[in-house]
Amino acid sequence: MKRLFIFDLDGMILDTFEDSFNCVNQVLEEFGIETYNEDFKTLHYPTFRKYLNENNAGKDTPVYPRYIEVYAKDPLKNTKPFDGITEVLKELQEKDVTLAICSNRDEKVVKILAKRFFEGINFKYISGYRKGVPDKPDPYRINEIINAENISLDEVVYFGDKDADVKVAQNAGLDLILVTYGQGSQEDYDNPYPLKVIDKTEEILEIIDEGIIHI
Repeated sequence: MKRLFIFDLDGMILDTFEDSFNCVNQVLEEFGIETYNEDFKTLHYPTFRKYLNENNAGKDTPVYPRYIEVYAKDPLKNTKPFDGITEVLKELQEKDVTLAICSNRDEKVVKILAKRFFEGINFKYISGYRKGVPDKPDPYRINEIINAENISLDEVVYFGDKDADVKVAQNAGLDLILVTYGQGSQEDYDNPYPLKVIDKTEEILEIIDEGIIHI
């Protein structure tokens, strides 16, 4: 029986693509780094991540804290929950499922986004990037949530959209549902590890009805 559902944020429950991409490029420009000019709609995330790291723009550089500042002031006019996900989360709450978020975005920002875009949804745990604490795909922060809830791994299911989510689920030994509407790539969808790869948010409830996940 699954009692704890842990969700990635960006690309899984919240569509942040355009606003995040624009803020990143704004900061790259400030630091004199060539902007990343690929179409954000077809972005290959591992390549983008590699580009940032190779251009001294990763999380351990001055670029990242500046990005957090820029993103915090952005009106986020293009950011929104994915179609149907709020209704899915509400129904899961009604089924007494414990909800959590585990994101690589700055933790303070994750909490602000959850409050702003998911009014009425009670995420018992919200975990994000904290300096000095390993990010996904290291399972450290996911394990923090599971240990705080004091349940076994087989009572947890993780939901994500891209390579880091596949890897962290494997590293933590968790069942994984992967979605195709986020920032993932075909190699992620072809990975044999996920229990199921889904195309729409409402399929989360369908896989419960089908018995792929028992709650």
